[in-house]
Amino acid sequence: MEFIRPEHYAPGKLKTADGKSYGIGIIGCGSIANTAHLPAYRKYGLQVVACCDVNEEAARSTAEAFGIPFWTSDVRKLLEREDVGIIDLAIHPEPRLQVLRLIAEAPRPVLCQKPLALDPKHAQLLADEAERLGIVLGVNQQARWAPAHKAMKAVLEQDLIGEVYSLHHVLRSFQDQAGRWWTTMKDFNIVDHGVHYIDLCRHFNPSSEEWSRVHCTTAMLPGQNAVDPLIYSANVEFGAAGGRSPLMASLQFNNIVKASRSHSHTWWIDGTEGSLWCTQDTLYMALNKHKNVIHEIKLKGSWFPDAFAGSMIAFINAVSEGQAPPVTARDNLQTVALTAAMVISSKEGRVVERSEILGRTVTA
Repeated sequence: MEFIRPEHYAPGKLKTADGKSYGIGIIGCGSIANTAHLPAYRKYGLQVVACCDVNEEAARSTAEAFGIPFWTSDVRKLLEREDVGIIDLAIHPEPRLQVLRLIAEAPRPVLCQKPLALDPKHAQLLADEAERLGIVLGVNQQARWAPAHKAMKAVLEQDLIGEVYSLHHVLRSFQDQAGRWWTTMKDFNIVDHGVHYIDLCRHFNPSSEEWSRVHCTTAMLPGQNAVDPLIYSANVEFGAAGGRSPLMASLQFNNIVKASRSHSHTWWIDGTEGSLWCTQDTLYMALNKHKNVIHEIKLKGSWFPDAFAGSMIAFINAVSEGQAPPVTARDNLQTVALTAAMVISSKEGRVVERSEILGRTVTA
């Protein structure tokens, strides 16, 4: 039984024959741009024609490392170039509004690094401002294009496991390295790193029902470097609140596991006709009608860097066809709202409803 092939989860190809119209100008030449974005674009033949960073040395060294023909520390100079058709906005959330307003002087479609913002109010402001300024704004929730995650989504769309009623995720990793920027960031484990998996539980939801409420708990080790907990466990309910919804997700993220040999990353999705589960390199499926069979598919590629190419290619294809980005600012607002609800739930020890977050800070 062949239910998944590499073409189902590979980054794909540009649909437009006029690739030169979509030269990429990257704003932000930090670690994520150099270790993920740019290696991905080089691997899949995407044209990066300019780069920009407030730090001149960062812009210069990035241009030299990746053969980018133009670098600058001035966003306006990057925008003067006619060969820049797409902006890859790879900067931290705080200065994004200011940069969007600069881009509006010479508008280009913008793919913004995840998450759009660290709180719903800021996410709403960026979404509203992009619409006001006439900027097509997408969000690079690139985990959706990681081979394992894209493969799971492709199988879900084949409706092989029936009605989905349970999503379960467990990740064990370590990010408590002394001196790293994320150890000083409030709520990092939920609003920044954990947002990948929080967004994926929405992405894997096969229905049109949004999340309705969440209960989240956290734990903090004595003497850890990070200022806030690096462990969360959350139960997310979709559909009408009240404990009888047709789908729930349970997310467990232990990001302070010191024994590296015990690190793992697994999703389980259960439906009325079978179950799917995946690690980072293997997809499994068991069906009720095949009682003694586990279908096992070894996957090609990896999250870093392939998913970054997948996200950008999908964005360019949508823009070239006049369609909305695969992950819009409005869509990402729902993910940001869920992270905010999880933070409140963990700190106040209670269930938090989506209506409370959206009503408290933003309009749906």
